[in-house]
Amino acid sequence: MESETPTQAKKRSAPEPQKRTTKKPKAAKPETGNKPLLTADTEHELPSPQAQEKEELAAYEKLRQEVKELLEDVRETASAETLKQAVDKAAEGLKQAGSYSANTLNKAAGVVKKDLTEAAGKIGPKWDALSDKGTDLFAAWRDRGSVFLGYAASAVGDWLHEAGGKLRHRTYSAGEVTYSGILKCAACGEQVVLRKPAHLKPCSKCRHAVFQRL
Repeated sequence: MESETPTQAKKRSAPEPQKRTTKKPKAAKPETGNKPLLTADTEHELPSPQAQEKEELAAYEKLRQEVKELLEDVRETASAETLKQAVDKAAEGLKQAGSYSANTLNKAAGVVKKDLTEAAGKIGPKWDALSDKGTDLFAAWRDRGSVFLGYAASAVGDWLHEAGGKLRHRTYSAGEVTYSGILKCAACGEQVVLRKPAHLKPCSKCRHAVFQRL
C-alpha cells in the first residue's frame, strides 16, 4: 500500500467548503395610497337602498304605533312633555330591542314628532278633527272626560307652540317617510295621494321635493 504524502493527507482531511447561498430580498409591496373604504368582505354588509327604505318604513310604522299606545296609557294629565316622552320612550325601547339601527330610529322619531305637530295643528281647541286619519295618534283621548280634555288641549297647544316653532311650515320632503293622506307640492300645488305609509317621491309634475299636508 502506497503511503500518502503530507500534502495528500491534508487535502483528504480538510472539510469540503460549503456552498454559499444568497437569499433574494423580498420585493417591497408598492404603496397604494389611500386604502379603499370597501372591500370584498364588507361590501355585501351594506344594505341596498331598497332594503334601507324598507327598514325605515317598518321602523316608522312600529314607532308610530308604540307612541299611539303610550298616549293611550296617559290617564290623568297631559302636557307637551308627555308627548315628547312618548316618542323618546318608544324610540329607546326599539333601540334596546335591537330591532333597528340608531340612525333609522332617529329619522323615524323626527317624522313622528312632525306628525304630532301636524295633528296638533288640525285638532285645535275643540278637538273637532279627531276623526281625521292624521290625528289617530290622539284617538284614544277623544272619549275622555272634559277635565282630561282640558289638559290635553293645553298639551297639544303647548306642543304646537314649542315644536311648531322648529317645524314652522310642517312640510315633508322627498325621501322622507310619512303616513297616508293627501299632500300637495309646495311649488306647483300638484296633489299626491298616499294610500298607506310610504316614502315621498319628487313631484311628478315639476320635480319639486317639498310637500304640505291637506
